[in-house]
Amino acid sequence: MNYTKATSIARFTLLVLVIVALMTFAIGGVYITDDLQMQGIFEEGTIRLGLDLAGGSSITYQAENDGKEITQSGMDSVLEVMRNRLDNAGYTEALAYLYGDDMLVIELPSVDDPTSEALNFMQTAKLEFIIEGEKKAVLTGEDVESAVAGWRQDEKSGEVVYCVNLEFNAAGEKKFADATKTCAANKKTLGIYVDGQLISAPSVDSSYKNTGITGGKAEISGSFTSFEEAEALAFNIDAGALQYNLKQVSMESVNATLGEDALRISLIAGGIGLLLVMIFMCIYYRVSGAWASIALVGYTALFFLVLIIGQFNLTLTGIAGIVLSIGMAVDANVVIFERMKEEINAGKTVKGAINSGYKRALWAILDSNITTLIACFVLYFFGTGTIKGFATTLGIGVLISLFTALVVTRVLLNLGVGMGLTNIKAYKSGFGGKTNA
Repeated sequence: MNYTKATSIARFTLLVLVIVALMTFAIGGVYITDDLQMQGIFEEGTIRLGLDLAGGSSITYQAENDGKEITQSGMDSVLEVMRNRLDNAGYTEALAYLYGDDMLVIELPSVDDPTSEALNFMQTAKLEFIIEGEKKAVLTGEDVESAVAGWRQDEKSGEVVYCVNLEFNAAGEKKFADATKTCAANKKTLGIYVDGQLISAPSVDSSYKNTGITGGKAEISGSFTSFEEAEALAFNIDAGALQYNLKQVSMESVNATLGEDALRISLIAGGIGLLLVMIFMCIYYRVSGAWASIALVGYTALFFLVLIIGQFNLTLTGIAGIVLSIGMAVDANVVIFERMKEEINAGKTVKGAINSGYKRALWAILDSNITTLIACFVLYFFGTGTIKGFATTLGIGVLISLFTALVVTRVLLNLGVGMGLTNIKAYKSGFGGKTNA
């Protein structure tokens, strides 16, 4: 056995062992210490299931008039704030939608107890900015556009400064400038109250006594010892930045619309489909198909690991995205193998056919996958609930399938050549020994 063949066999064995190890970790989990461990994909609680598979909670809110007209645009603003809050809390599969003229419904998957602490982030709040010593609010939640935690480096000391960046709408910009001008001129704080409770009382630098803070943006800093503290304040401010006060009118648990049987059947169907695809690839594309099947096992292992690490909510539409991306992974291999077949029929060696086949197939594969990723991007940023879940799993699957088809399968093909698998007949596609011209 020559050095090249021995090296190829060793590398091939190592790559297969890595794929097996990844699949083992994905299914069985891994334990190093109590703080450093990972559950297997099929263990309970590893992946949060969507409302259709695991049930959850449904909460209905009604907008209170409170002297203001309830409009469609105002309710749309409330809906947007609630959706952002759900996404920030990790409930990407949650449903939020308007009901009637003044009601909002939130459906949360995998939350069995609607009164649990896990739902505290959904509590509505009344936000007010009040100048020290006064009683009337100078700004309310409807004047705030956003509140985001951040950090910057102090120019003089070089130390990290944690802060909350505020942005106001057009009406709030004028009110905030007037309020900060008054505070700076009279050396008073501008208290931030949520539901009547003072959560922060920042002071205003005296340099703003003539103009106030203009531009519709401001920074709260100086009292935070960690990013988490700044994030908590930003969240509290954002929680009160609603057009209307919302009154909770109902709260109930929701049974799974499809249930665990649907999940089990979907997983079995997906597994059978993957197995049939691998069998077809091995029979029709022979050696190339066998290497592609190994790469598909690697694809599945990587996908499982991403789902575990990312803690995604999984619904049937999300599973559909996974299955569809498997099909796209196979499609990329088919395009490559057909190009290889054409190169072999043109008289090239197996190694030359591999290199030329990948070069010819590359742009066709990239074009089809990039357009799919663009569609996923649009669905994710403009869709809601299960549509986002579908876009997420499909997008992740496309990226992983590109890696396995363009990198893993190619490495396996070249290692196969290095191991001496250079018989042209073993790479020509077809059934029953027939060669496609």
